Amino acid sequence: MKKILFLLAFAVAAGARAQTPAPAPAPDAAKLALAREVIAAMQADKLIDRMTGQMKQMATQMAGASANLSPEKRARAEALQGKIMALSVDMTKSLLTKMDTIYADVFTDAELKAMKAFYTSPEGASAQLKQAEIAKRLMPAVQEMQRGLMPKIQQIIADAQAEEAKADAAAAAAAAAAKPAEPAK
Repeated sequence: MKKILFLLAFAVAAGARAQTPAPAPAPDAAKLALAREVIAAMQADKLIDRMTGQMKQMATQMAGASANLSPEKRARAEALQGKIMALSVDMTKSLLTKMDTIYADVFTDAELKAMKAFYTSPEGASAQLKQAEIAKRLMPAVQEMQRGLMPKIQQIIADAQAEEAKADAAAAAAAAAAKPAEPAK
């Protein structure tokens, strides 16, 4: 099992390293300004606020699960949860400071101008307003998917553990068979 966990961790780390692109040259000031205008038109700050609001709501729901704790333990759990929530919110909001450079690197000037035109249009504004409703309606499907996914993941892990135990037992048996018998005294 330890081998499997090590290999999984190694594979994830190697995959993350392999996906790290070479640093791109800094975009020019005009393109960066255009990217900032697009992000402002997209109301990305409000999107981040909604995301953090959802994170807080989930944390509150999780705190409800601690109702069976003693008052002291509940207070400590809530304090810990508050610290984690504050850190999560800060980290999420820090994404805004990176978006402009990423958008300027990824999108062409023409694409940025088209995006700005869309998001500042009545249709773009309407699409932005409807994102919260879409997310709200999609959340039950995501939660249902996660409920169905967990048993499957657990089964995959159990199968891998059983296979690892079987391989370890076979290796131990092979090692024992290959070991010369001690002479009788």
